Amino acid sequence: MYMLKRCAAFMTAVVLAAVPMTALAATGTSISSVSLYISSEIEAGESGGDVTVTSSSSKFSINDTEVTNEPDGEWRNGNKPKLKVTLEAEGDYYFDSGFSKSSVSLSGSDGTVSSVSRSSSKLIVYITLDALEDDEDDHELAVSNLEWDEGNGTASWDECEDANKYEVRLYRGSNAVTSVLTTTYTSYDFASYITNSGDYSFKVRGVYNSSNKGSWEESDSWYVSSNEAEEISSASSSGVSGPGSSTGTGAWLKDSTGWWYCNADRSYTVSNWQYIDDCWYYFNQSGYMVTGWVNWNSKWYYCGESGAMLTSTTTPDGYNVGSGGAWIQ
Repeated sequence: MYMLKRCAAFMTAVVLAAVPMTALAATGTSISSVSLYISSEIEAGESGGDVTVTSSSSKFSINDTEVTNEPDGEWRNGNKPKLKVTLEAEGDYYFDSGFSKSSVSLSGSDGTVSSVSRSSSKLIVYITLDALEDDEDDHELAVSNLEWDEGNGTASWDECEDANKYEVRLYRGSNAVTSVLTTTYTSYDFASYITNSGDYSFKVRGVYNSSNKGSWEESDSWYVSSNEAEEISSASSSGVSGPGSSTGTGAWLKDSTGWWYCNADRSYTVSNWQYIDDCWYYFNQSGYMVTGWVNWNSKWYYCGESGAMLTSTTTPDGYNVGSGGAWIQ
């Protein structure tokens, strides 16, 4: 009986050795890089602090974000929060065997990728955020003159001297409508969030860095009726007859598929145009920037190698486009 078991084990080993290694490799579509957006509320002198990590990719999901070195008491000046972010591949996607920390790009709160650990279906990314700074540096971050544009739902405020960016949040009554959003401008278009009647207000604060932020300031309330809410939100989503309407600030990101644009609220444009830094860009159904010809509302537009729509010129293939970008037939 012992000899039979040894023979069976030997035959199993022979069969496995005869199977080509390619047959044992992961099947499906590989993921060779990932882009992550970090939003950290951790501050020196405070305990806890929320950290969220998001991505616009449909190739994987973010299952867990853990702060691995959270102190028993308060965060101290110079502490570097460390994150463990767990990603799971979706569908028939898998993480490439050559995946390394250089395959991960970060945006949002400042930090670096310390290391990665992978299997075909799971990727763990270890991230170290930049050192926290206390408020001993006397930065002028007070925000003033908060106002509503009641015609289109845009909030605005005066620029503060030392702010590198601003955090804003929309409220209806005492309930928050949005999460904390970030912009480098002194205004934010909330039109797409104003969908119901109620008293709307917004809060804003200046931000020097992740651990040095001003106090929240709150605007006056603005009552919006049901009809007004419908008009404002409809105007925001309907676009115009040519390339559509612009949105708030954000950041360009790139993965193995191409370039896409992450808005301040971590949304991204799909099957539509977006106005970014004085140029129009078209994004396909997956949210990636398009180059070449685009058929929009029965008119043709041309996006150059940079993705920017061409105007008042001749396209590389010899066609003339007008000041609005449409092909002159």
